[in-house]
Amino acid sequence: MSRWMINAGGQQYSAANMDELRQFAKRGELAAGDIVQPPGASDWIYALEVPELKGSLRADLDTEPGAAPSEMHPVVRWGAAALLAATAVGAWSYALSLRDTIPQPDDLELIGGTSGLSFSEVLVTAENGQLYSAPDANSPVVTALVKNAKADLLAKRGKWYRLRADGKEGYASFDTVIPAYFFGDDDAKRAHDPLYNPDKYVYVRNSSWQLAPEGGNKFLTSFTFLMQNDAKFAMTDIKLLATIKDKNDAVLETKEIAVEGTIPAEFSTMVGVLMPERKDKGAAPRIMTASTFEEMSKADPDLALRWVDGVEVRLTSDGFTEAAIELLEVRAVPPTGEK
Repeated sequence: MSRWMINAGGQQYSAANMDELRQFAKRGELAAGDIVQPPGASDWIYALEVPELKGSLRADLDTEPGAAPSEMHPVVRWGAAALLAATAVGAWSYALSLRDTIPQPDDLELIGGTSGLSFSEVLVTAENGQLYSAPDANSPVVTALVKNAKADLLAKRGKWYRLRADGKEGYASFDTVIPAYFFGDDDAKRAHDPLYNPDKYVYVRNSSWQLAPEGGNKFLTSFTFLMQNDAKFAMTDIKLLATIKDKNDAVLETKEIAVEGTIPAEFSTMVGVLMPERKDKGAAPRIMTASTFEEMSKADPDLALRWVDGVEVRLTSDGFTEAAIELLEVRAVPPTGEK
């Protein structure tokens, strides 16, 4: 009998039918970001894409997605699959391992009040934490992080948080801090998980790429794709990574792409380019979400004449035969009334 195949947290197992699949979800053994393969299918999809699982999946996830969604273009599947196959240790796991380093409630007003944490802040728990200029412990130190001090959460990038501490911005490994929702109840943890794990809720869909036309610039390639946001928070400060490979599967180069604008809550949007006006010689094209462009064009409909769907990437090497684009960094916008 055909079965549902499951890849959750790096482990693979199966469910005999939909009822058993729902039971896995209700017990927390299957999260929204895990992937499943329907009976008789060859592609994998996210558990959150299965309509029958709606209402059964946990919102307070602690695993990264395990493979690429089925909508992804075949030629770029390798990129997301390689990224998603590696299981990342979640901030919640770190928080548990560091629970003995947390100040006692008597020593700190943890949530709310005039001195307590807001849900868009983190608490420094490491004795010798550092804020780096890049998500790399070998990069220059911006400032030291003082244990038990608060910092503003700006974005997440892999196993790093981008923070603001003492008026300075940089990156800190998320094993040096604890998110404010660690101190909240279960409802708070579920509600605010996208603030601390926004990359669990945002992903690239329907990605495809193409070379320049015959006779065109062989150092150019263009991507067309959707950005999906499954969270009840708008997402912004988006950074993408384009990876280019040759016919031997060797990486030729990578390009980081900053995207202006936002992805509204529970929404998907294309990404494109707003070209500069001819009179603005030297001005750079603006890469942004289509949803942001549409809001801008309400005030100036003529902007549509300068809009181009997709993102063109200029390379330094030729001879590439594969390309992929994936999420690198993102920030969830805190709810109204929270910092």
